Amino acid sequence: MSEPVLVGLLFADRVIIENNGKRGIIGTFNVFHSQSFPALFPPWFIYAAVTNLTGKHSFALTLVHEESQQVVVPFNGDFESPEAEVVVELTPALMNVTFPRPGTYLLSFSVDGELLGTRILYVRQAPPGR
Repeated sequence: MSEPVLVGLLFADRVIIENNGKRGIIGTFNVFHSQSFPALFPPWFIYAAVTNLTGKHSFALTLVHEESQQVVVPFNGDFESPEAEVVVELTPALMNVTFPRPGTYLLSFSVDGELLGTRILYVRQAPPGR
C-alpha cells in the first residue's frame, strides 16, 4: 500500500459543512494573543485532510508547548476511507483549551502512529491595550 499523504493542516475560527458536503474554512490563523496566562480562548477548529488511504484508520492530533513539552490538546479518533483517491477531511472543534504560558506550540498529526505533518501555533503576550 502507498504512503498516506497530508494535503492540509490548518487552525481556523470555524469550519462549516455545507449542504453539498463542502467544507468552509473561516478565519485561518497561526497566532493567539492574551493579556494574561493561563489563557482560555473561544472555541476554534483544526482542519486536517489526508488522502491515499483505504479502510479504517486511527488518527491523533497533539498540540504541545515546545519548551516544556506540556500537552494542551490530545485529540484522537478514527476514520474510514472507501478508496485511496478520497480526501478525508477531519474538523475537530476545540473548546476549553487552556494555554498555560506564552510560547511556541507544535501541532502534530499522525495516522496509525505515523507522523504525517506538523504546524506551529504561536501564543503570545498581548501588548497593553490590545
